Amino acid sequence: MLDPYFVQVNTAELADLGRAFDVIDRHAEINDRYRAMLAASQQVLAADEIRLTQARGLAKRLMVLVKAAGPDFRDSLPEEARTALDAGSAQASALVLDLGQG
Repeated sequence: MLDPYFVQVNTAELADLGRAFDVIDRHAEINDRYRAMLAASQQVLAADEIRLTQARGLAKRLMVLVKAAGPDFRDSLPEEARTALDAGSAQASALVLDLGQG
């Protein structure tokens, strides 16, 4: 089994994750600590490639940010933003829960 620390992921493959971060950036009312987490995540996604372990970390951050946005956040979004958030959340879940990758 390959060590996930050395497996690279093209960030283009993480587009759903990136769009979900953008939805949170535009629509969520989150505190400065979470804003800093969001900005750091978007900065990591600006690279061409990242380690699989970084991608999994970003996925976990997205999950934290969605919770921080509040229980009614998803329902308050316009349809297009909700669809983007759902796709990003699904990708995040796949990255975190699919331990068979890498």
